[in-house]
Amino acid sequence: MKTLQNSELNKLIDSGTVIEKDHHGPKVVVLAEHRYLKIFYHKNRVSMAKLRSRAKQFASNAAKLKKRQITTVGILDTFKTDSPRRDCVCYHGIPGDTVRNRLKQQPQDLTLSRQLGSYVAQLHDAGVMFRSLHFGNIIQLDDGHFGLIDIADMRINVFKLSNWQRKRNFQHVFRYQDDMKIIDLDEFIKGYQSESGSQGARLRYFEEIIRQAVPAVQ
Repeated sequence: MKTLQNSELNKLIDSGTVIEKDHHGPKVVVLAEHRYLKIFYHKNRVSMAKLRSRAKQFASNAAKLKKRQITTVGILDTFKTDSPRRDCVCYHGIPGDTVRNRLKQQPQDLTLSRQLGSYVAQLHDAGVMFRSLHFGNIIQLDDGHFGLIDIADMRINVFKLSNWQRKRNFQHVFRYQDDMKIIDLDEFIKGYQSESGSQGARLRYFEEIIRQAVPAVQ
């Protein structure tokens, strides 16, 4: 990973539009030519991030997803700065809109809800344990297919996710109450079950763990 001077990074940030930030500073910047800059900050003096760059992890996850024919961002470069330490990844985004925005435009859309359930099942069967998986990190492309963004917080297994891992992942998928107001949960479940190739008790188990993961809607 090459090292960039802080002044060079700041110049790059100033050339784009900041679309996400926190008290540490800009986190996601839109650059020219449909490029994105994602910045990871080292929040503690001693941390695992110092041992393993999250920018490199982001790039590695993108490569692993593509090997599994899962649409995701296109990595252009990774680099870091010193004092303060920041790890960065530059990438091309995915053309389309988030599932969250699509469902806000057409709440309770039966077809999209079912397609989404099917897609999450495909991810689980591909061994993708995406801790940040939610409606805002899934992009629906113009051709109707789906892709993933914000992929740093992910583990990709050789085998399908276990039942326990699926249950944990559903807790992430459904953690926002507002999302549950715009999806048709019954259709999502049908879509998920349609990919499992299971029968009887296993289908009922999938339905049970999905419904258990849903927060109470206020």
